[in-house]
Amino acid sequence: MHLLHVYKDFDPPVAGGIEGHMARMCRMQRAWADVEALTCSRTCRTRVVERDGTRVTEAAEWGRFQNAPMAPTFPALLRRMARDVVVIHAPFPTGELSWLLARPRARLVVRYHSDVVRQAAAMRIYGPFQRMFLQRADCILPTSQQYLNTSPMLAAVRDRCRVIPLGIDTAAFDHPSEEGVAELRAKYGRYVLFAGRHRYYKGLRVLVEAAQGIRASVVAAGDGPERDACRRLAEERGVRMFFPGTLTHEELVNHLHGCEAFVFPSVARSEAFGIALLEAHACGKPAVATTLGTGVEFVNRHGETGLNAPPGDPRALAEAVNALLDDAAMRERMGRTARERVRREFTMETVARREFEVFEQLMETGASANPAPGDG
Repeated sequence: MHLLHVYKDFDPPVAGGIEGHMARMCRMQRAWADVEALTCSRTCRTRVVERDGTRVTEAAEWGRFQNAPMAPTFPALLRRMARDVVVIHAPFPTGELSWLLARPRARLVVRYHSDVVRQAAAMRIYGPFQRMFLQRADCILPTSQQYLNTSPMLAAVRDRCRVIPLGIDTAAFDHPSEEGVAELRAKYGRYVLFAGRHRYYKGLRVLVEAAQGIRASVVAAGDGPERDACRRLAEERGVRMFFPGTLTHEELVNHLHGCEAFVFPSVARSEAFGIALLEAHACGKPAVATTLGTGVEFVNRHGETGLNAPPGDPRALAEAVNALLDDAAMRERMGRTARERVRREFTMETVARREFEVFEQLMETGASANPAPGDG
């Protein structure tokens, strides 16, 4: 089987949830198929490179509009490279429109990571094309039943949806540096941790407000457009909050093992799943997350692997964090449950195998289950 994964970027060099998931699936599924990836180059030339052991074709682009690459050669490249199964990671307007233009003969799997939430004006134009694209899919893979149940875009194509969660390399979080963890605890004192991109939907401003009532230091690792404003707000509020910036993987593992609990204060449906929650759970840490009606509540089960609070409510967030801080037995019990569940349900090996079983079933059916008009 020839398998082509499609998205705008790859990890490395671009670290991100969708980029990282695609890279992990390429790495694992190479054991069972001939795997390639098609992305965009962020330059004016097309090139073929090797990323994490995967052959990646990076299409030339003229720039990005609302984060979507303008890549005129993408449809032709997609048509040429599509042979057996193509996995387009959505939302990705460039790839979706390219599929509609190129009309490849391969089976189409849509790995549906999230609705488009913030760009309401763009959706008036893009929405009809995405609906048409989803109608062409042989199979759509949302990441949780919760997201499938609440997505207006998936409502009309529920019959071709099959829920498969995302996964992580759990072994990569098993071995912290004892010395490194001790240094962090000496630096921060007792602390709770947020780690991720500092974007609007992550709720960092809510976390700063909540920090005034949290009975421990708050560490907000990572970088992004919200970081400077949140640092200034923390200084104005006079809270004990640290912003160590982007962490290496080794530093992230040490920070996770050193904290009392993980905090995930997201405020919008753009937070569709929560890979960072899985990473914290892999380290045996309970989490405080928010009730968004998305996969976040699937990953962080309230009362089992942590606590969930209403989004955008600093007081409720602080109370939930303090409930964990004040009860060592509860932290230990929830952290242990979280760690066991990640290793049972969310390893990248398990997820890659479940995805590949879908691809095998599509190959066994012969022709595409949902041919475009005129395809015969």
